[in-house]
Amino acid sequence: METDQSLSSQILNRLTLRKPSSIEQNLRPSKGFLPKCVDQVYTQSSRKRNLKKGAMLFENRHEWPVCKFEKDGPIPVVFIVLGRSGSDATWSTISKLAGGKSPLGEHTGENKVKAMEFLSNMKTEEVGKWWLTAHLCEFAHKYCDRPLAAFKWKPFVDSWKLPAAQGILKQLAEFDDPRIKVIYMTRNPLDVMISNYKHERNKNLTAHCQTGDEKCIEDLKKLGTGLHLPTETLVEDLKKQFEAFAYFEKTLDEMKIHHIKTTYQKLYQQDHAEEWMRIFKFLGKGPTEGLTMDDIVNSFELAPTFQKNHNVTLSNYQEVRDLMMGTDFEGLLH
Repeated sequence: METDQSLSSQILNRLTLRKPSSIEQNLRPSKGFLPKCVDQVYTQSSRKRNLKKGAMLFENRHEWPVCKFEKDGPIPVVFIVLGRSGSDATWSTISKLAGGKSPLGEHTGENKVKAMEFLSNMKTEEVGKWWLTAHLCEFAHKYCDRPLAAFKWKPFVDSWKLPAAQGILKQLAEFDDPRIKVIYMTRNPLDVMISNYKHERNKNLTAHCQTGDEKCIEDLKKLGTGLHLPTETLVEDLKKQFEAFAYFEKTLDEMKIHHIKTTYQKLYQQDHAEEWMRIFKFLGKGPTEGLTMDDIVNSFELAPTFQKNHNVTLSNYQEVRDLMMGTDFEGLLH
């Protein structure tokens, strides 16, 4: 096995022999190993630049500076959660109470199409394994003064099966320097379906409202009242979502990935903060005793805008209720 020193020498030799592009010159640090704190994340993300036009192709990854996690640096976290599930508000609260708010980007793709595109560009499990730790490590160096460094992974069944995704999962199971913390969160899929429908009908609708922005909150709640939810494939879609949940959970369990499972309901629809403290215990950061839901609410930066009762949200509530009664999904109604 090559030593870190010899690997560093090889990297520096390659950088000397090959004239870097102007983009690479602007991005590369001057040393073979990243300093503790940096301004730039060098690994690619699906949001920032097309892989074929950007500063780095995955095939050239071994020519790039080596990133090592600092012993006293942020804890690396992967937040596995689908859209419209309260992930941004949840992460904002977790990171804030853990000691300092840190960003949460959708670096594997914000929707199914972009997730397939991003993960397909990494052709092998090896590249997926490399990207996970290199990306999280660089994030930890960029946010070196924060307690946590994380990105959101939206799981889709098709992209989850790709070689790169399998490599990421294997690395989550195997890498322990440091152990990467994985939070897997789900939400009542009927509520997710309603939220998606509301935003699809209002393309320019803001995704979130800041606490105290009463007009934004009122507007979103109004748009989320009296919706006529399409029901042609309602039960079938709910079944598919629960099958996907089961598939993701089975993968995490069978691969022995260090993770914690939670739900939107456990975090936001109880009168105590036990579930929040359970997450902080898992992370090793944040309050693990004496936390109350008042503390949680007072830390919110994003305001809840979802109507609590489906008979208010849905103009065709009775139709939806009749379809779901007697199925495995009637418990989703509230």
